[in-house]
Amino acid sequence: MTEKETYINKYMKNLGLTREEAEEMWLDEQADNLPELTAEQKAVEKEMRQADRAKETAPRKRERKPDENKRLLIAALVDCLLEANPDEMEDVSIINPEREIEFRYCGERYRLTLAKPRKEKK
Repeated sequence: MTEKETYINKYMKNLGLTREEAEEMWLDEQADNLPELTAEQKAVEKEMRQADRAKETAPRKRERKPDENKRLLIAALVDCLLEANPDEMEDVSIINPEREIEFRYCGERYRLTLAKPRKEKK
């Protein structure tokens, strides 16, 4: 049984059509099926489907509030380092006032990083 016959029998059974009506419906569906497009035609068709979109604005930079508690902790850590061993402590510098300290101790370079974990969601 050909594909055509299969569809015609299916239309007759499921839709309750006569043979002539089912054949006419199959012919209508075949007329609706367009031939395959060439690669060039597909490219043109894809280009035609592209809508002109306005360019999105650049992401907004959110203004970060200074964390005074972290600044105080970094300053206190620097003071503690300098007071603990002033003879062997060298080049103590604050890299980021809310995050990092870098220093030399006994000829070795060290870096302390202060992290404040986010609140856990419950």
